[in-house]
Amino acid sequence: MNNQITVATLNGKSYYKIINFLKSIKLSYNELSPKEAINSGTKVIITSEKESTIFKKKNIIIDSELNENPLIIKAKILRNLTEPFMYEQLIIGIDPGKRIGISIFYLYDEIESIVLTCIECVLKLICKILTNLNAKRKIVRIGDGDRSMANNIAINIKTRFKEFVDVEIVDERGTSSNSYSKRNRRIFRDKSSARLIAFRNGRVFDLKN
Repeated sequence: MNNQITVATLNGKSYYKIINFLKSIKLSYNELSPKEAINSGTKVIITSEKESTIFKKKNIIIDSELNENPLIIKAKILRNLTEPFMYEQLIIGIDPGKRIGISIFYLYDEIESIVLTCIECVLKLICKILTNLNAKRKIVRIGDGDRSMANNIAINIKTRFKEFVDVEIVDERGTSSNSYSKRNRRIFRDKSSARLIAFRNGRVFDLKN
């Protein structure tokens, strides 16, 4: 993604805010003055609100938008970098248990990998992502290792989003390893399991069943 994201501001405060944000979400960028950026081939320009007025027909992100959820802004940037004909897909893999692994793929890029211990926090995050990210297809795949939790998550998501989100229950066998024992390795395992679940076809969940 080199040279696809341009930081274009002469405002020192905005500059440091923007580059620190981009570093935190691990996206590369280049730097140009606002006037140089106007005629550049860059796909996304991030600038200050005052300087944004000089740009026409460009994908502009204003520094004040960076105050929103970083995950949502990262997804917005990735969407602007993607060719318009590319199939838009959001896939969320969930590995239920005492530690709930979550892996989120948007336009085939993993934009988040996290482990949570609170099911309410999981539902809040998932619902926020499903509500705020545009995609032609949205899929949530949930591992069946903890059937009660898996059904709870599936019911909550399907009740709220109905036919707008596909929910699948996935056979977890083969997605995890017992070789991890230390805490940080267990977290790595949970993330890895969620990642594998995200790309394994499962049984379609239907509230009627």
